[in-house]
Amino acid sequence: MAPRPRWWHTLQASKAEVLLAVDLYNRSGNERQLEAFIVHMNLGWMKLLQARTDADGGEMIERDARGWRRKHPEGGFLYKSLRVLLAEQLDATDPRLNNIVFFQGLRNQIEHRHEARIAALVAGRTQALLINYEETLVEWFGPTEALGSELRFPLFVSTITEDAASAVKALRSQVPKGVLDWVQDFDTALEPDIRADQRFDFRIYLVPHTGPKTSADAAMTFIRASDLTTDQRALLDQVQTIIREKQVPVEDLNGLKAGEVVEQVSRRLDATFNMHMHTQAWKFFGVRPATSALNRASTKPEFCRYNSTFEQYTYTPAWVEYLVRHLSDAEQYAAVRGWRPEATPPS
Repeated sequence: MAPRPRWWHTLQASKAEVLLAVDLYNRSGNERQLEAFIVHMNLGWMKLLQARTDADGGEMIERDARGWRRKHPEGGFLYKSLRVLLAEQLDATDPRLNNIVFFQGLRNQIEHRHEARIAALVAGRTQALLINYEETLVEWFGPTEALGSELRFPLFVSTITEDAASAVKALRSQVPKGVLDWVQDFDTALEPDIRADQRFDFRIYLVPHTGPKTSADAAMTFIRASDLTTDQRALLDQVQTIIREKQVPVEDLNGLKAGEVVEQVSRRLDATFNMHMHTQAWKFFGVRPATSALNRASTKPEFCRYNSTFEQYTYTPAWVEYLVRHLSDAEQYAAVRGWRPEATPPS
């Protein structure tokens, strides 16, 4: 029998890292499970991408401008980073890529004394990270390599009681402000379709099934919000439903004029916020181009949109929340207030 190719051994190492990540995350207690999960899932994804690159005959070692393989400072060659491999294998708008990048950044934000609370905040994205790996593994290497038979759906007793919604809200309120701000800023920088994609944030809600058991019953049942009873709806406490109904986007829906933004933000800030500060803010954060710009529609759409019919800019409720969150910090407020455009060097 011919020896297995190198990429196959890399693939098995990848699967072992992911199984270890799940074991560590599901263990009892609350000592650094989330960080361990992120570390080993990153290694799992790294080795999966290396296996795919190697199997396709691609290059795994970085090269310099001359095309020579780059040397690692500690010896040997410098292998491509996870971000480089992701950029080569996945499109920039792929929710899987954004989900992985989210956890790379989150690891640097984790405060260990609050880790259990942070884990509750990002539980849907944690599940998506694992599901994405499994689906990508099968897509690239076939069903014989799947992990499904080796994984189990864990029991979370505290999150399926009647007090689940209030418990989650309480945990969220205890997450450090810096972490919460980072998560919210990461989300607002994404396109709405990516934020809503199950491959970025996997959401399910468990509803007790009290009817008689049938042969068609499964351990987990997915249902539409329209099929829920009044009591079941109350249990969900107005959270997002499992089946996301498609909405047709309407231009300027819930759009705010600059004056309305100023009014709403000024009511919630202890510092002065007027039209001048709003102009400073959209320039500082790069939310929209200057009035004289050739492409006036080049905005950050999660915060601002240009209406070509009326030739004016409108702003989103997310922009109000973003301003309140950032300008509540005295240093950030001072930076925005004192912002000046960089001088153009003489030609």
